[in-house]
Amino acid sequence: MQQSYIMKIAFVGKGGSGKSTTSSLFIQYLLKQNKTVLAIDADINVHIAGLLGIKKAGEHALSEKNNVADIQKYLKGENSKIKKSQEIVKTTPPGKGSNLITLTSHNYIIDKYAQHFTQNGYYMYVGTYESEEIGTACYHTNLAVFENLLSHSVLKSNEWLVADMVPGTDAFSNTLHAQFDAIVLVIEPTPEGTSVYEQYIELATVAGIEDNLYVIGNKIEDDSDLAYLQKKIGGKLLGGLELKKEIKQARQRDIPLTLNLMSKNNQKLFAKIVSLIEKKGVDNEKKLRLLHQLHKKYVAQDYIIDAFGDISDQIDLSFHYPQA
Repeated sequence: MQQSYIMKIAFVGKGGSGKSTTSSLFIQYLLKQNKTVLAIDADINVHIAGLLGIKKAGEHALSEKNNVADIQKYLKGENSKIKKSQEIVKTTPPGKGSNLITLTSHNYIIDKYAQHFTQNGYYMYVGTYESEEIGTACYHTNLAVFENLLSHSVLKSNEWLVADMVPGTDAFSNTLHAQFDAIVLVIEPTPEGTSVYEQYIELATVAGIEDNLYVIGNKIEDDSDLAYLQKKIGGKLLGGLELKKEIKQARQRDIPLTLNLMSKNNQKLFAKIVSLIEKKGVDNEKKLRLLHQLHKKYVAQDYIIDAFGDISDQIDLSFHYPQA
């Protein structure tokens, strides 16, 4: 197991569960711990910038058509397994000659598409629907370039990629569930919240990534809320975040979130999450093997073959992620 690279983490949950708020505060927590963080907003609603006090630039959306072509061209590099950069699909794995994405200075993708919002903080966003796409596009298409970014990114020790994801269980409709070292499910103490957990744990078990799923409660008002979640979820529940009216009031005044809005207990829960994930470590080779399996499955579909021909040979078994 490669322990030299950490850590890609996704925050998921149903709409309104507070995952964007939670992921933004978690990003602030990591920055306070002197981690280097690449924050990526992969939610169609694009809330992270406002929550972190970042002014986003529209031309930097990863899923904008020209940007997708530019990113694909860069990622292809000298990879001979890929004939044309336009043949990069969401499951296309890196191979020898591929250009990888790092947080080191002068990386093309980071320099062009990321905003350096603090000394150790970088921000990217996938993008949302454009007016001309209404009734004709699916947001999953927008996420394809994000999947490429994840599979081609290499983070060194003390570096974290934190993504705020689309609501619900959409991560299992593509390769995203296989790309993260940890998936943190944010749920409210309600039947609707716990039903999302039931869906997630079932899908995670089938996909073989149940060990990567972590669960935290949100909007906890009293001990009965936490007891309800513990009864429904059991050992997977790491704890709960208290409902803080100060957070809502800050956003009503358009004030970015800071850790000062959180209780000490909530920050201890973040510390627990970091400790558990770092202790578990990273297995990049396992993720790469899973990506290879998903690629074979995805490109065997008729509509992919009709569009690109047989691209199953994009897999390079001789490629391994570099050691730090």
